[in-house]
Amino acid sequence: MNNKNTLILVAGLMAMVFVAASVFAYYPLSITVSPTTPPVKFITGDNSNKPDLNNTITVNTYGDGTHAEVTVHPTYQKTYYKDVLRITNNGSKAYNVYIRVDTAITSDISGLTIQLKIYASGASRSGTPIKTVPLNSTSDVNIGSLNGGDTWEVDIEVYIPEGTTLPSSAKAELYLIYTPSNEKPP
Repeated sequence: MNNKNTLILVAGLMAMVFVAASVFAYYPLSITVSPTTPPVKFITGDNSNKPDLNNTITVNTYGDGTHAEVTVHPTYQKTYYKDVLRITNNGSKAYNVYIRVDTAITSDISGLTIQLKIYASGASRSGTPIKTVPLNSTSDVNIGSLNGGDTWEVDIEVYIPEGTTLPSSAKAELYLIYTPSNEKPP
């Protein structure tokens, strides 16, 4: 290799070193978080904190209605809990509402079913619910559009087959998800 070729090779390597140099451009970006009062929230139903079969239907809401806990005490066959919790829209616009069953109720009891039944406030329970949400498997269930000023009542239906050993307790973890868009939640 001659000096000219060596010089070209060294110059090429030097150019590659300069091309691979780290260069950073910085552009300003501001993100503002401006919290607001939640328009859609949980409130207690007419039968919350009322007598259960052998205890009390316990319903607690926290965080301005953004968190709810419900405890019921069913027995064999079908046990139905009417209007224990409500979902209300105190805002002026409609929101698409979903219930996400994040952790399903698990049990060794074959045939055990637990589901939420969502009704328009004041609706007859002999009619069809707006939506039924099974709690035995994880899923996202689109309940529908909740208009501003409207409320839905949440019933709980439990079926435990006769003769099975009753579990000490079983728990499902759910999320109420709402959005002004038509997109499915991530």
